[in-house]
Amino acid sequence: MKLTGQLASVACYLGKSIGFIRRLRWHIGCSAFEARRFMKKIIIIVGAVVVLLGGGGAGVYFLQPDLLPEFIRPKDAAKENGAKKHEKEEKHEPEVAADLDVFVVNLAGPGPSRYLRTTLSLGVKDEHEKEKIKELSGKIRHAVIMYLTERKAEDLADPEGKNKLRQELHKKITEAVGDKKLVSNVYFKEFLIQ
Repeated sequence: MKLTGQLASVACYLGKSIGFIRRLRWHIGCSAFEARRFMKKIIIIVGAVVVLLGGGGAGVYFLQPDLLPEFIRPKDAAKENGAKKHEKEEKHEPEVAADLDVFVVNLAGPGPSRYLRTTLSLGVKDEHEKEKIKELSGKIRHAVIMYLTERKAEDLADPEGKNKLRQELHKKITEAVGDKKLVSNVYFKEFLIQ
């Protein structure tokens, strides 16, 4: 079969007119048998593509509705997402912030002296635990200062380094306090490297 015959067959299929197919076959020179055979192949290929796209769309709609825009999502998925968010909100207990004084420390490393100025806020459950933090502020400040003076400015420059620092400070503060449940989180209120 010639390439022009294939093009003619495609045009014949798209034209949907017997007269158009006859005129096209006459101009290009493909036989009626070739035109019908090629149209059948095209119909099968187009049908397979439609079935695959429809199956993929249905799979996403039913199995991964979170990937769809809000207006297309099934209502059941929206309710499940709302229920999951509501469960997360119920599990999240409110925190009281116990603010610590400003820390100004020399950072480790060669070259000119670099300084870190930061203010921390500790997340605790209630006002009673906030008072405990105030009583233990000497131990907490000592642990934080000793840890911060070992850090290099390069390690703290990017967000990844700051998140790692938060996690390590949480561990150090928990060790200093001696109670794993007292401090639930550590937040930076101010963070400046000079």
